[in-house]
Amino acid sequence: MITRKISWICALVGICLLVSTGCASRDERVIVDGDPVSVYSDAFTVAGLPVSDGPNGVREGAEEPVLDIDNADSGEIDTLMAAALLDLESYWKQAFEPAFGEEFKTGLGFVSWDAEAPRSAAVNFCGDSTYGHVNAAFCPPRDQIGWDRGVLMPALLDEFGPMAPVTVIAHEYGHYVQMLAGIDDEASPIVSEQQADCLAGNFIRWIAEDKGTYLQINTSDGLNTAVAALISARDSERGQSDHGTAFERAHAFETGFGNGPQRCASIDAISVDDMRDAMPPRFDNSGSIDTTPFSEGGLESVISSVEGFFALPPDVRPAVDTDARSTECPAIDTVGVEPPVAFCPATNTVSMDSSELESIATNGTSGPSGLPSLISGDFSAYSLVASRYSIAAQQARGQAIDQPVAAARAACATGQWARSTADAGTFTLRGGDLDELVSGLLISGAVASDVTGRALPSGFSRIAAFSAGYFNTDTGCSRYDP
Repeated sequence: MITRKISWICALVGICLLVSTGCASRDERVIVDGDPVSVYSDAFTVAGLPVSDGPNGVREGAEEPVLDIDNADSGEIDTLMAAALLDLESYWKQAFEPAFGEEFKTGLGFVSWDAEAPRSAAVNFCGDSTYGHVNAAFCPPRDQIGWDRGVLMPALLDEFGPMAPVTVIAHEYGHYVQMLAGIDDEASPIVSEQQADCLAGNFIRWIAEDKGTYLQINTSDGLNTAVAALISARDSERGQSDHGTAFERAHAFETGFGNGPQRCASIDAISVDDMRDAMPPRFDNSGSIDTTPFSEGGLESVISSVEGFFALPPDVRPAVDTDARSTECPAIDTVGVEPPVAFCPATNTVSMDSSELESIATNGTSGPSGLPSLISGDFSAYSLVASRYSIAAQQARGQAIDQPVAAARAACATGQWARSTADAGTFTLRGGDLDELVSGLLISGAVASDVTGRALPSGFSRIAAFSAGYFNTDTGCSRYDP
């Protein structure tokens, strides 16, 4: 008999998630006729799906979702959760057996509560009172999923939109899938959480393919908010929990979105350690996530690092002006954005406004209940310098710099440069830097933009491009070459 340890883990600023554990196997591949085409070859696709606009959340005109939820109030949140859970059951009924070789077993119970309700109105979930618990959780001993409809879910809904609460509950449902499949028996907390993020990505992909009865999501801002919901509950202090950094959580979700459940089951301690070996240490000596404030000296170090990395010949090497960003550039029509760093091909100059860069580095924002809608820091600013310098490098190679693929190349090359700084150099990557980068890619996308400032339309694609360069420095960016 397997005994599972249940623990409430504070994920971030009062938000807690109940976790189980997780473990291994591989996708089966089917060989088909035809010419191979990379899912990354078109900058307007997201893991093979077209970038789409449109509504997110419960479909207009959908039937009222009917689900037995203990202590429900039939309000907006519980209606959204009922729709999500019914679609989750439909998805896993058809996806579970092909992936794991067993029939999917239903029978979950569901509990809703209001964390702001008086103690006398609290209910029990997983043996504990829900009074004051701002949580969403899976309870293995009782086969239950529960959520706070009073604080947590409304905060996610208000800050990120309807697919944010859906993604959180899909993550918790992922823990249930782990338990049924037997892939969580020996896994460490971080492996379990990475698998659950990945399994949530499986489900959201199914919804993005327009297969849900109740839910719909577009692959631009809808998908961005799904990822944003996960990274809002990143680990920011040692011992706080082990849900992973924002970068790790986004990467796991993207893995699930682009692959099947078996790929999620293959996430194990070795793959997590391999990924972490490629990343800077997450925490400093005090146990906080390791980062450094923006400074003029830091900017100079970054410029030196970027110039050394790209190593362009003197005759094509761009000039770098840190005194002011050029506002006029012949033959370049910008798209109405004025980023703090720009490349002008006519003068072959990368220019920047250091005061604007400093503002970007210090303007992190928090939404309701302290959820970070933008994680900012020095790397939010420094990565823009690398990105715009990479546009100059593309021009030096004779590549088009005003096309979407140029935006993808810029993000990818920034990833290559970032990886080169992870160990040593004039600028050294720190633990919080990749989280800042992921958040910036979701919110603005300036790092993944062409010379005119046009960003890739999907934050998901922006992160994928950066990751391609970061994790495969030799050939990862070749997917964006003609």
